[in-house]
Amino acid sequence: MADKKTLVLHLSGVPSPLLFAISDETAAELTGSLTDLVRSGSTSPVRCADGSDVVVDFGKIVTAHIGLLPTVGEVYGAPGRRASGLS
Repeated sequence: MADKKTLVLHLSGVPSPLLFAISDETAAELTGSLTDLVRSGSTSPVRCADGSDVVVDFGKIVTAHIGLLPTVGEVYGAPGRRASGLS
């Protein structure tokens, strides 16, 4: 079984990173463009592992990388996670 991937986004002044579960396909797409997205401060949609899309303003991101999905904690876009709030 392949390791599950996470887009890890660090914001200035925020101690905990934002974690988004992503598919292997999305991870491959981001691997080639993540550096340019952060350097340019672009806004870009990211497809999560559950099929939902999030829009990331990379201009607000200090560092970003793709890592392994943690076993503990809240990860946005993980399959089986039910959204709450406005719909």
